[in-house]
Amino acid sequence: MRVPLKPAACAFVLLSIAALRAQQPAPDAPLRPLVPVAASTLATDPGPFIGQTVTLMAAVEQRVSPAACTVDQDRARSTGQDVLILTRALRRAVSPNAYVTVIGEVVPFDAAEIGRRSPDYLLDLPADAARRFNGRAVVLATSVIDSSMLDLTKKLPPPMTRDEEAYDSVMKRVGPAFNALRQAVTSSNLETIRDSAVVLKRSFADAEVFWKGRGKADATGWAQDARKHLDALHRAADAGKWDDVKASATALGQTCQSCHATYRERHDDGSYRIRATQ
Repeated sequence: MRVPLKPAACAFVLLSIAALRAQQPAPDAPLRPLVPVAASTLATDPGPFIGQTVTLMAAVEQRVSPAACTVDQDRARSTGQDVLILTRALRRAVSPNAYVTVIGEVVPFDAAEIGRRSPDYLLDLPADAARRFNGRAVVLATSVIDSSMLDLTKKLPPPMTRDEEAYDSVMKRVGPAFNALRQAVTSSNLETIRDSAVVLKRSFADAEVFWKGRGKADATGWAQDARKHLDALHRAADAGKWDDVKASATALGQTCQSCHATYRERHDDGSYRIRATQ
């Protein structure tokens, strides 16, 4: 008998799936359907789920190795119906009794078989845990997502340098100002165009200084081009030439995309860093 998930649990699972898919690039093949299941069901009646990609929300019972933990449906007490979760690596701490959403494939635990077909999973279980779970259904997890929507299996990006933190602050000014500018262009709002252009010009001047310091002529040129597009956009808006305004806004967006495509890198946790280039 399958244990139905509570509405709150279902909502958390759906949000977690959305967070997972937002973090990952679109695969070449269609995603396998995710089958929701309760941990207690998986522990007592695993047969229908073997080979399935499941999603389950349960409380962490314990971390049994650097790459594995157990989860239980009951947060308040150990029921003996815990499920072993194997990962490639748990890169952040799992907190006992905290709820996580696990996404992965259900397989019978056979260390030799898992090592053969999934060699990137770290089978570092203590001997007693390996004996206890031998032959039981376990989950080869691709994601273990906590309540703050962080995937605990994903690699942490390197820390930013002081210069990178300053540049990140500049880019965080650019995003809202560019969105405001784009909306103002659509609605022919001259006042907002002027205000947004001021913020963007200052930001791109800061970006130019940053890229010059790194010796990146292409990125330095894009920052300069962005300011030129803003000047042209500003003049066209003052003259009421809205077709020219839209053309300059499009050119500005393309210039930003050129820099992003070359130098912006998205990490597993959804954050961005400057891509290392030669």
